[in-house]
Amino acid sequence: MGVGTQVHNPHPLLQPQTLRLALTEIATNAAPTAIVELIRWLDSFQYEAELDVSELARLVVALDEAAQPQLRQAAGLYLSNVFGSRSVRYKALGRDFYASLGRAYDLVLSALASDFSIAPGDSLRTEILLRTVRSAAGEMKWAAFDYQDLAPDVWQRAGVAYRTAHASGALNAPVSVREGRETFSTINREFVRLVAMHCASLDQLPPDRIEAADKLVRVLQHSLQLSNQPASGTLFTLDLESLARPRRCVSLPDDVPQTVRFFRPTDAVSMLGELDVSMEGEGLDPLFAGLSAPSVSAAIRHLSRQWAAVPPMRQCRRHRVDGALALATGLGFIRSLVSGEALLRPAAAWSLLDASRNGFGVSSPVMDPDICRVGALVGAHVGETGRWVLALVRRVRFSEAAGAAVGLQTVSNDPVPALFDDGSRSWSGLLCDPVVRGRSVRVACEPGFMRSGGQVFARLAARTVKLEPGKVVMSGPGYQIIGCSVV
Repeated sequence: MGVGTQVHNPHPLLQPQTLRLALTEIATNAAPTAIVELIRWLDSFQYEAELDVSELARLVVALDEAAQPQLRQAAGLYLSNVFGSRSVRYKALGRDFYASLGRAYDLVLSALASDFSIAPGDSLRTEILLRTVRSAAGEMKWAAFDYQDLAPDVWQRAGVAYRTAHASGALNAPVSVREGRETFSTINREFVRLVAMHCASLDQLPPDRIEAADKLVRVLQHSLQLSNQPASGTLFTLDLESLARPRRCVSLPDDVPQTVRFFRPTDAVSMLGELDVSMEGEGLDPLFAGLSAPSVSAAIRHLSRQWAAVPPMRQCRRHRVDGALALATGLGFIRSLVSGEALLRPAAAWSLLDASRNGFGVSSPVMDPDICRVGALVGAHVGETGRWVLALVRRVRFSEAAGAAVGLQTVSNDPVPALFDDGSRSWSGLLCDPVVRGRSVRVACEPGFMRSGGQVFARLAARTVKLEPGKVVMSGPGYQIIGCSVV
């Protein structure tokens, strides 16, 4: 061997026994351990031995397939610990895995680009293009769990893969995506799924409904499509030349470029309605295992609203405003702030962006996980009047560059602390509306205290009123808001 000769050691996974052992350990280990091992193997392709492109593709695909059951398990662990201390770990595992998988597919695509021995329409190229788009669609759900958009490089990678398949005529070529099973997909179908997820306004959903929306899009993706011709109904546009993210099309341009594609999800709304009806009569489909029926129904209503023929419109006009405000979470802490009993008050760390009759928008350079979650109940200290407002988090967006932006819906402009008693126990809560005999009033309290079918006495200052609890108006982490009649 000559001096200076470079030696390339074969990759360990090229040995069949090592590959079988690695896949067995991944399949039998718990999800967190298995995903860490998968990330290690995927990253090894970046700095270990050079591989033939077909061997590299085979190994990346094998690891991709081995990861899918473990990713589903990790998602289930996250959803069962959304408000627990381990939730950050589970989210990080999902995002880190897809980052490593994306880099591995980038490596394969780069190798394919310089390997002219493989024909442009070869099945290997088609499969890698499909799996590149498929991995981006999978990563979008994990990004949405953090209320972030898909990273620009991931979106570009998927767009380039779609554009390449379009140029080679492989958009609708069937590709087997499950070894040993008759499961086929196409690049076009996987890219439409990615576009549909982007157009689903996931920043308005809590994690369980994000998971439900992802599963619903999988059910509907056979009926969704991209078209080069506009049609009536809700439309989103995508430019294959710039590969910018899809945008809602308010009005059609006079001259539509040939590179523009239209996404019209309105046709799927009727299928969503049929699915909702079938759930009421037949129960949840096994596809939605691990999710509750209310979560799936709420996701169906959300997608039906976002994709309806008439897009959702704001009910009240927003006005640009400036100022700082404090936000607090935890119903007990909010009640102590409203009553003036709290010894400490949160700092005014949030900036006002805009306001309307029924809500306001705020921003912060940092992500507060207690506040930045859709469905959370917060207390907002507005202005210098000392007044606390009760609000509900309706939308969350976060990026490393811009920080967090949160949309809040006002629940009560003047919440009043009260002590409630049903004759067997007493508890504290907040009255969200003025108490007037013969009218209804909303009560915010911890779950499980106030039940329908009886009477409750509410003591506020020197006054006591009788209430008849009704249905739960809304609920979330650590609270319920119940409609009551004032007797």
